[in-house]
Amino acid sequence: MKPKTLLTILKYVASIGILAWLVYSRWDQFAAFLKQDKNLWWLAAATCLMTLAFTSSFIRWKFLARAIRLDISTKEALRLGFLGSFFNVIAFGVVGGDSLRAWYVAKSNKDRVPEAILSVFIDRAIGLMVMFGFAGIAWQINKSSVVTGDEEKQQLAIAGICNTAGVLSIVGAIILITFLFYPGIRKLAPFQALTRIPKIGGLVDRGMEAAALYSENRLTIVIAIFFSTATNILFATTIWLVALGTTLSPPSFVQHLAMAPIAMLSNSVPLPGGVGGMEFALTYMYESSQASGGVIVAICYRLCIMFVAMIGWFVWLYGGREKMPEASPE
Repeated sequence: MKPKTLLTILKYVASIGILAWLVYSRWDQFAAFLKQDKNLWWLAAATCLMTLAFTSSFIRWKFLARAIRLDISTKEALRLGFLGSFFNVIAFGVVGGDSLRAWYVAKSNKDRVPEAILSVFIDRAIGLMVMFGFAGIAWQINKSSVVTGDEEKQQLAIAGICNTAGVLSIVGAIILITFLFYPGIRKLAPFQALTRIPKIGGLVDRGMEAAALYSENRLTIVIAIFFSTATNILFATTIWLVALGTTLSPPSFVQHLAMAPIAMLSNSVPLPGGVGGMEFALTYMYESSQASGGVIVAICYRLCIMFVAMIGWFVWLYGGREKMPEASPE
């Protein structure tokens, strides 16, 4: 068996194991959930908002791609976005959503391959920057009530994550602004030295090059930040609506503004579709807030994500089944 195949199998085993442990260790929550009344309208609304959140992120990428003169329409951006969401969940280590988008755009813009990669890179960078900022700001606004009770260690853990995320967001914003207004700074010796760091030097160089390109169209960055903000609010609202439909005493909406970025970041762990990581994080945060039913909310939230992936599946069946890249460059 090839090492890559073995690693893929181990990832799926890890995801299944985490979910099995969460369900087994909190079976009392499932028993209570089966007996209580459910509000399916809240769940339906959550599914719609989840789809809208992903759509917002796809449109953000379209603006970033068009700003560096890549030929991509809104329809194509949505098609590739939904295809990416499908392969993020389904693909057995073949290609990730970001890689798929870059590959398709590079295929149709053969003389603009670096720009295709850069558009996806800066899209992810801005998305993470805003997501981290949300976690930090929401915690500062709501830190007296996100965690109540005696779970001091859990409180400190969440505070540390949110505060670190906030600091990273500020650092990212400073770097982005610097390169947007002073693109030539990347040619200075200290920054060139960063590009020679083993393993990450190429990513650093790519990021600085992206910021320099976008310095010619700064309004696009403002638009991208707007869409990122909308996306994060929609993610938080989705989790909150799921909680309203499945639990009796969910945390407040403001609390979910701090929880959602951490949950979505955990969804990016190197597991198949992030399954297991997000469920564990959201369950942990609910319990640290002395709210029950966190594992139920996490699983239903996962189903909302799967709904978006199913849209990508239909897109793939009806028009997206072209030859796929054989390996992910990620």
